[in-house]
Amino acid sequence: MNEIDDVMRERDAALVALDIDYARRLMPGASSDEVRLAAMHKARYETTTIARELRHASGAWLRENGYRRFGGLPLLPEGELPA
Repeated sequence: MNEIDDVMRERDAALVALDIDYARRLMPGASSDEVRLAAMHKARYETTTIARELRHASGAWLRENGYRRFGGLPLLPEGELPA
């Protein structure tokens, strides 16, 4: 194991749990916890090392709340995930 693996494991655990305290440390300048939560859902949706069901749940949350992917890209059709 190396430092990069440790950082990725910590990130993945935070995304799985939607750990807002982790997001606050990572994004101290964000305007609100709602912005942090949206960013976490976007990251979880994109992260291929996260369980597919959680990624789909984040896609559904993003759709329900009117968000797009990072960079303003549209979400993939329901049932599909980024590779």
